[in-house]
Amino acid sequence: MNFKAIAAMSENRVIGAGNRIPWHLPEDFKWFKKMTTGQVIVMGRKTFESIGKPFPNRLTIVLSRSRFEHPGVRVLRDLNELIEFAKSQGSSARLPSPRHSAAFSPSEGERNGVRGDLETAVGARDVFICGGAQVYAQTLHLCSDLYLTLVKRVVDGDAFFPPFEERFELLEEVLDRPEFKILHYRNRGLGP
Repeated sequence: MNFKAIAAMSENRVIGAGNRIPWHLPEDFKWFKKMTTGQVIVMGRKTFESIGKPFPNRLTIVLSRSRFEHPGVRVLRDLNELIEFAKSQGSSARLPSPRHSAAFSPSEGERNGVRGDLETAVGARDVFICGGAQVYAQTLHLCSDLYLTLVKRVVDGDAFFPPFEERFELLEEVLDRPEFKILHYRNRGLGP
């Protein structure tokens, strides 16, 4: 099990406009479904509200600082609670204290056992980070892989994918279509 990120962005890094995805690419939605079915998905409240319901056959975790409830969704306040949730799922290895979890560097996270403990908590499933911009910015350093759909156009928007190029290297081009391509990146610091 690994943390992985899955996202779609335009050529100018837009991932959203007014809490909506500013394009409609059915083939990309099928890719997302294929990759995340049977896995754990983590997203922010605004991203979840833009979708409106949990995706079937996935454990959905919503990170929200505000009071929020929805049937079929596990709501956690922040990354600290994500780590506490992992502890509650029977992890026996030592986790870092919550005060370190939101802003630790990858090397600290690995030394303190975050990745291994979350693996224990959710079993063999992968944890896919699915947005929005703040959640990506806070978690990309934890992700071993990034599956990025690059939409081949410039669009207006108000949510942007954070810089990742220094941390990740392109592993393969998964798919190339006239409107978009799907790229698989690997985190240089975490390796396979």
